[in-house]
Amino acid sequence: MATYNATVKKAFNEQQTLFINNGEHCSADPERLANIGRAKGQQIRVTSNEDEYALYTVSETRQETTDTIIRMAREGRKRLTPDGSQTPDEIPAIVNSRVSHPTYTDDDAKCNSEFVERLTDNGTHTRLVAIAPHGGDIEEATDQQAEHVAAQLAAKGVSCWRCKGFKRGGGAFLRWHITSTDISEASFPLLNTIIQRNFAYAVAFHGFKPDSGQQGILIGGGADEGLKCEIKSAIENAIVGSGIEVKIATPQDHYNGDDPRNIVNRLANGNGIQIEQSKAARDGFWQIIAHAVTAVYDCRIV
Repeated sequence: MATYNATVKKAFNEQQTLFINNGEHCSADPERLANIGRAKGQQIRVTSNEDEYALYTVSETRQETTDTIIRMAREGRKRLTPDGSQTPDEIPAIVNSRVSHPTYTDDDAKCNSEFVERLTDNGTHTRLVAIAPHGGDIEEATDQQAEHVAAQLAAKGVSCWRCKGFKRGGGAFLRWHITSTDISEASFPLLNTIIQRNFAYAVAFHGFKPDSGQQGILIGGGADEGLKCEIKSAIENAIVGSGIEVKIATPQDHYNGDDPRNIVNRLANGNGIQIEQSKAARDGFWQIIAHAVTAVYDCRIV
């Protein structure tokens, strides 16, 4: 872990990358970042003087007159205030190179509103990795789904990478969410151990953003249409009668998951499946959905 004292300031209008992904982005001085082992495209943790903290992706670097300036759009600064009702133009802060807590158990993380990274892996398996980048209270039940797939296929050595974030009183999504296309293995030590494994398959469990208005289940990712159809059919059969619609994503869908930079596609040379789910689907059917997905991959891996 390495840190430095900083001042969070307003983004300039020309810093368009800072207005993307609902305030998850920031800019920082490149030399200061290098001093703590971070660079453009990686994640950092920023803590305000009111002990509010959140994860950010450094979407651009910028030489400032004072090299401790961090710039964010209003939505980014809002994440560092207790209730977001007032967003100061300047916020004293600490920049931290460490993203996840290195020693907390899941229970510790929940009690302390923290964020942890987990990996189940035998060091050699290359057929399937199940992931949940936004587990815990960020996108509830998604980590349980990834863990269920890995547990059911444990005899085949299936790997499982997940992160779990919590916040007492709510707001884990706002504090800990990092968009899948932004996730850098440099900031996640356990992910870094498997990023070059070149898995044959990867499946990611997600939940729609709370205020997105999205319903049902959307099957996306960079994998071929045949695999998506298999998974769609398996889930539909598993939740028949639920009234929950299962769709295959089109290029026009916002959450289609087909970007090559998406971590699920990077783990499997583009052969990733992203499963986006409404809260109703995860609340009532998370295990049934995970079991249906397990059955599809069970037939494909040896």
